[in-house]
Amino acid sequence: MDTEEEPVTAIVVAFDGDDCIVSTTSPLGSDELEKMVGCQVIYEDFRGDLWYGTVVGLYEGDTLRVRFSEEAISQGGPSGLGQGSLVKIVRIKK
Repeated sequence: MDTEEEPVTAIVVAFDGDDCIVSTTSPLGSDELEKMVGCQVIYEDFRGDLWYGTVVGLYEGDTLRVRFSEEAISQGGPSGLGQGSLVKIVRIKK
């Protein structure tokens, strides 16, 4: 049975092509960060619309690389997403 843990909050610190680089608001070790690869990311814009992405890898060891869905990217990316924006990373334990 899958059980969902509390989402992890992260802040957008940079952009790299279509990906955004996020740093968790609470310090986590590299093992914990590696476990987040493949997890879903949710960003709520100023209109209350939800945008979905995925953690696709680690970036420079202590931050995460997030890629939003092709649909979001084709619309110019999640509206209002910029440096300082908060996203939630949903961790699911199997």
